[in-house]
Amino acid sequence: MKKNILYILLGVFSLGASNFAVAQTEEEENPFADIVSIDTGFRDDFELDTSRPVDGFYKITNLKGAKPFAFPKSNKHNIKFYKRIWREIDLTDSVNKIFAMPGETLMQLVMEAIKYHKLIAYRDEGFKKQVSYKEIIQIFTDSAIVPIFDSITGDQIGSKTVFNDFNADSVIKFEFKEDIYFDKIRGKVITRIIGLSPVRRIKSSAGDFLGEQHPFWLYYPQCRNLFAAREVIDPQRDIYNESYDDMFVQRRFRSRIVKESNPADLRIRDKYPNDIERQKKESARIEREIQRYKNNLWKY
Repeated sequence: MKKNILYILLGVFSLGASNFAVAQTEEEENPFADIVSIDTGFRDDFELDTSRPVDGFYKITNLKGAKPFAFPKSNKHNIKFYKRIWREIDLTDSVNKIFAMPGETLMQLVMEAIKYHKLIAYRDEGFKKQVSYKEIIQIFTDSAIVPIFDSITGDQIGSKTVFNDFNADSVIKFEFKEDIYFDKIRGKVITRIIGLSPVRRIKSSAGDFLGEQHPFWLYYPQCRNLFAAREVIDPQRDIYNESYDDMFVQRRFRSRIVKESNPADLRIRDKYPNDIERQKKESARIEREIQRYKNNLWKY
């Protein structure tokens, strides 16, 4: 009887030793056993980040509600006025296409802002008399004479005048009025956009070009809140998260001078009518003169 009890105890001891050896072997084979064990678990070390994943290094911010940065104030006694010029931005130019991208063009943005009283349109570039949205629409409303044909014989029996709806694509240019001056305290030549206007081509009912028209003017400081809150996107030029105000203030457009301040208040095309090449040369001459003025400020 005692011998049987002894054998039983030896068997239990042998089984326990075997299980211990297996457990020890498993712990040695599992290098993360101490990490996932109950005693040293990481359940309370950190919390899982459950925020929405972002496909990219950063998330492009929405500019809605953004405010334009304030220009440094200049004391009028420290300003040496140099020149006032007018320059033209051609929206058909590949560099300026960004202002006429499908979906929301600059002209569409301006018209919507005027419609909902977020911008004030002025009849003249001196910003003295306002013009309403309804009046602007009437200016942009084109008419065309359409022939009327007999439905049976096909002969023309008359004609009628048809009025076309406003089309933002009819504006292919914008004109800026700028002041260029030298701030003696800051030691810098500064260019400030004062006003801008869409340029509309006027055509006859037969489609012949008659001239250009400035339907209204906008005071640029009043436009900055609107422009700073609207994003400009151009994948081809890798432009994202930029506003219209950024594009204008940073001079990220291609333009041509069409007028400089002069006693007769003449535009370049008025000085050299029917001579496009001479007009381009005069515009380039004024640009060189401005650049020469900037360079000469720091010659000793």
